[in-house]
Amino acid sequence: MNQGLENIFQKQLDTMQRIELFLDIYKCKEFVASDLQKLKEDSREAADKLQCTKEYLETDRKDVCSQFIEIMQKMRRNELLMLHLLEVGQYNEAKSAAKPAQSDTPKSMPLKELQNENPSKMHLTDYSKSPFAARSKSKDLQFYDFDAEITEEEYETIPKYLRGRMQLSELVQFLEKEVIKCFEEKYTLMYKHRKALSNQHDLTAWKDYNNMQANFPDHKFITQDDLSRKSGKALDKKSYTKLQMLRHLHILQEVRSEGTVYFLWIHSK
Repeated sequence: MNQGLENIFQKQLDTMQRIELFLDIYKCKEFVASDLQKLKEDSREAADKLQCTKEYLETDRKDVCSQFIEIMQKMRRNELLMLHLLEVGQYNEAKSAAKPAQSDTPKSMPLKELQNENPSKMHLTDYSKSPFAARSKSKDLQFYDFDAEITEEEYETIPKYLRGRMQLSELVQFLEKEVIKCFEEKYTLMYKHRKALSNQHDLTAWKDYNNMQANFPDHKFITQDDLSRKSGKALDKKSYTKLQMLRHLHILQEVRSEGTVYFLWIHSK
């Protein structure tokens, strides 16, 4: 038999079965009406309880996330403190071994001075005065000037039409791996001493950066071209959406001037 006819016959058979079922139920309507009404009320009550449970779990999840972020921040501070104490101990041991006759009690090195010797993170003002700004070989540095964290509560303030299906972790990764990294690499080069520039490419970029800085003397910024060079490709629609979200969170501010798109760092702790 033709497949199309079989489908038609099957649909008619299903329709007939539904009609027969309706008639059977209708015959006993007076006997099941009260049960169906009670079932409807129970379903509504269950839906209300489910909604309350969902709201409670959402509130509890946000509280747990806040506690987790606070704990991670404390762990990070403790880790930096332990690294500092460890490096102070190594410095003092080396100093004692080199000059054992000068002092029996090792003198601890100030934290700021130690960071300038072997920093993991520092302020741009300290970097500009440190030996690293005078060295031709660049070092992968991080700066407190570009610290920014996005909490779950802050992320929820972004309009849903802008967030779409994007997760908080994806936006944080874009901020840390692309935006902040772009700021750090730019200002590591820009704050170098003129004599420390070892090639023409760095010298040209150094001049361009310092010339553009005159447009926004009180702000740190990168351009759309800087981000494209960092990622190795033109910014796509998804990247622009992430930049809009960072603007909404008051981390970046977009400014257009003479055909150039600037992203100013406006985040304040």
